[in-house]
Amino acid sequence: MLRCSHVICKVDDVRSLVRDYEDLGFTMEWGSAPERARNAFIRFADGPFLEFFELTAAARRWRRPVGLLFGAAAGDRLAHWAQPGQGCRDLALETEATSLADTRAALRSAGVDTSRVIKGRRTRPDGRAVRYEYLATRPAGMPLVVSAYDPPQRPASIVHPNGARGIGRVRFAVADAARPAMAILIDNDPYLTVVPAATTEVLGVELAGLRTDLDPAKLHGAVLSPATTSKREGTS
Repeated sequence: MLRCSHVICKVDDVRSLVRDYEDLGFTMEWGSAPERARNAFIRFADGPFLEFFELTAAARRWRRPVGLLFGAAAGDRLAHWAQPGQGCRDLALETEATSLADTRAALRSAGVDTSRVIKGRRTRPDGRAVRYEYLATRPAGMPLVVSAYDPPQRPASIVHPNGARGIGRVRFAVADAARPAMAILIDNDPYLTVVPAATTEVLGVELAGLRTDLDPAKLHGAVLSPATTSKREGTS
């Protein structure tokens, strides 16, 4: 039904992150005008991408208001994002449609607890508006669901000086209680390796083409490493 869209990483200071990741050899893309941006991306010509967003622990106070407005799953997700610490915080799955109405109905019919559909919008550094929709699933460790972006955001080509060509594999841990819902959300996704664990969470990302190990001190909590394989056939 859905495919791997991107891995979402929470950081304390997005400007410091951009400087460090450029030092590591990545070509970074700001989410909006750099002087006010709260997120940044590592994109590739093919496959999933990485998003880094800045959020303080104080955002947890908005859990109840957000839950009342968009559903408990949305409030839980915000609190999950705002936990102390940095690193890979979420996995996003995407549809090919720009509307999530049908996807939400199908997920809820299959027993997956979701928030209401939330409309998102940002303005890129070039001034162009980007529109999308997303919804949270519950419990909070389960993947986020996003629509196709309008307009599409994938670059025709991009070069990272460190050799990274794309995400080869996302290792995603799934607790036993979450496995039935995960089976509904994904089906043989070549970018995901699902492993059993006590907690549902992103364990790490392998990057195809990356020529060297990355300095952990500059990763802001993310777990990124050279890929052992370019893709994996299906999930386990």
